[in-house]
Amino acid sequence: MNWWQYWGARQAPFPRDPAPETVFPAPAFTECRARFTHIVAEKGVWVVTGESGLGKTTMIRSVVAALNPNQYQSIYLAAAEDWTTRTLYRQLAYELHIPIPFRPLETERVVRQALWTQSTQQGRLPIVIIDEAHWLAPAVLQSMRSLLNFAMDTTAPLALVLVGHTELRRKLALQPLEAFRDRVTMAFHLPPLTAAETAHYLAHQLAQVGIERPVFTEAAAKAAHEWSQGRPRRINAWARACLLAAFVAQQTVIDDAMVVTAQAELQWTQSVAPAALGGKS
Repeated sequence: MNWWQYWGARQAPFPRDPAPETVFPAPAFTECRARFTHIVAEKGVWVVTGESGLGKTTMIRSVVAALNPNQYQSIYLAAAEDWTTRTLYRQLAYELHIPIPFRPLETERVVRQALWTQSTQQGRLPIVIIDEAHWLAPAVLQSMRSLLNFAMDTTAPLALVLVGHTELRRKLALQPLEAFRDRVTMAFHLPPLTAAETAHYLAHQLAQVGIERPVFTEAAAKAAHEWSQGRPRRINAWARACLLAAFVAQQTVIDDAMVVTAQAELQWTQSVAPAALGGKS
């Protein structure tokens, strides 16, 4: 028997890569969905920031999954620290299935032309999503202005979404990026889950795999929030550890004892662990 079958689940709960349709509908996610709809309609630029583990990428995947593929093409790029402007346009050319010219300026030209053609002649709006955008150098961010400058700066052939850590906001505030910053339509900072939302998140994730009964005590749910600081990625790791500890102990409820056992195993994952039950960490 797998550990999750012990709990009566159809599959392992708290997955690291949840399906878009199972994403927890936190209020912040609902706000993001509404903003995304506006950005797409306006062909605008959206900056989404938040600390690591808050579910930024999961949220973006969820809203993109709801788009009509006949009307929109989502182009997802994960930036790296060594990206240059040439790297950016080569990646875009690859995703657009364009042969990459030898000269960098020619690559930029054909990418711009392909985006324009797809948007205005083929009727399929490109939505360029750049994840881990906090890694991008100011020069690379500045170069994106050319992606947005068409028809004498009156329109754009795409919607652009930049997703990254809080560092991205600080970078965009630099004086050399003022011209690009002026083109940002919206900026949203994703907050961590509240204590109440964390408790709902635990129940939601269990329900997704067929576990409808209460599993975590109220004290355990509080401990989940304190340990994870409201970050879904940490909540997932915490919950899996608790469920496994209870399975080994043949317990059917996650109580104080199971929390202490699980958090002792997870201690190495945090340099500074928040206080847990009974003042233990």
